[in-house]
Amino acid sequence: KMKDAAEKLRVEAGDFKGKATDKLREAANSGKNKATEAAGQVSKAIEDIAATIDTNFGETYGNYARSAAKGIDDFAAKVEAKDVDEIVGDAREFVRKRPAVAIGAAAAVGFALVRLLRSGKNDA
Repeated sequence: KMKDAAEKLRVEAGDFKGKATDKLREAANSGKNKATEAAGQVSKAIEDIAATIDTNFGETYGNYARSAAKGIDDFAAKVEAKDVDEIVGDAREFVRKRPAVAIGAAAAVGFALVRLLRSGKNDA
């Protein structure tokens, strides 16, 4: 009887883990789609501003803006082409190869989030 209960618990735990993994994957895919959509919008905004930059600062600087927009588009296309598991694998590999850069990036993102949260708190 104890064996049956333990087996049932193991099966239920496995089912729960599978469902949780599926939900996390769905959320990650949704986030990936939103991020690539936002990157496309940023790229388009930069591209739209490039003509104004040409007029106000010179074509060289407008070309920098167009180059930045293309870089964002290319990055978004690469992310869109990969599934979430590949992105996680790439991130793990990057951290393994360049831990100092990863720690610095994490610190910068953390700093930016704290500043964002503090500024939002002051607005309330």
